[in-house]
Amino acid sequence: MIRTALKPRWLGLLGVVILIIVAFIQLGRWQLGVAHDKARVEAVKEAGAKPVVDVTTLLRPHAEFPAAAGGRLVTATGTYAAGQVLVQDRLLHGRTGYWVITPFTLTSNGATLPLLRGWTPRAHAPPIPPGELTIRASLAPSESPSRTGLPDGVLSSVDLARLVNSWPGDLYNGFGFVQDEQPTPPAETTQALTQVPPPMPSTGVNGRNAAYAVQWWVFAAFALFLWVKMVHQAHREEIERDSLAAAADASAESTMKEVPHP
Repeated sequence: MIRTALKPRWLGLLGVVILIIVAFIQLGRWQLGVAHDKARVEAVKEAGAKPVVDVTTLLRPHAEFPAAAGGRLVTATGTYAAGQVLVQDRLLHGRTGYWVITPFTLTSNGATLPLLRGWTPRAHAPPIPPGELTIRASLAPSESPSRTGLPDGVLSSVDLARLVNSWPGDLYNGFGFVQDEQPTPPAETTQALTQVPPPMPSTGVNGRNAAYAVQWWVFAAFALFLWVKMVHQAHREEIERDSLAAAADASAESTMKEVPHP
């Protein structure tokens, strides 16, 4: 069969099949990308459709962060407190800098909600806004433990287990990406900061487009299978022709032997 497959006719057809397979694989990958994109869009729409609620309706101090709270928009009223920390090596628009995490003491219960006020390119946090504010923020759970050996006031992650030992009072086991502050804080407290967009919600894939991707890959496999089947069939036909030719030659030779010589 290999000898049949190596004939110019079948090698040429194999080249065409390979081009078709590559095209089908790329179409499948494109459909899979569309499936992820659609799932993200649907997740963002779903998150945006949920009502903005007071943070105390979703979180309790020192309690486990609920999975359903991730990405939820909440409001909280209180005051910023001393004790800001910087989280190093954070990318924003292709630049590396620091997240500024500030304790926010709620007026309603005195508990502290860590807030990501923004990103700064320098290892220096601007002053905290004075007075009582109402903030709107997107919630996120604590990150992995921070590395040790860093300068005071600098972390490698939003490690709330570290902050609970540094900040007084009760602490929520989650933090917020600040989206809005009212009334608007003084410029000197915010002008060095760039707002950090909240992370995209965890998503799967859009089922319909994922099925289309699988279909394209099945078509690619079928194209190769069809070529193999055609080569196999051609090989069998060659064997049959060779067998018939050999039988005909043998019959002719036998006939010649049976013819009496004069």
